[in-house]
Amino acid sequence: MIDILQTSDGDVELTDDLVWTEPTEQHKRDLLLASQGDFKESPAVGVDCVAYLHDTDPADFLRTVRKQCEKDGMRVDEITYNSNGELIIDAAYENDNG
Repeated sequence: MIDILQTSDGDVELTDDLVWTEPTEQHKRDLLLASQGDFKESPAVGVDCVAYLHDTDPADFLRTVRKQCEKDGMRVDEITYNSNGELIIDAAYENDNG
């Protein structure tokens, strides 16, 4: 799958010309930040990670991330936190067609 490169803020990268890239990591970020209802075409898409900031059950958040990645067509091998507390999403699209 190929998509337009985004900046770390999610804006389209326009320093020179449009740049095409493999977008899996961008899609993971978009899923985490989006709230359900943000995408008119797919209103059930989105984790809304900010809503989980004060949640006392991290397993609920990890479950939601897994479900959203799978709904988006990714094969999820593992979703966990590393020793520094960073979220690790080991997931990729099943094929290049997304």
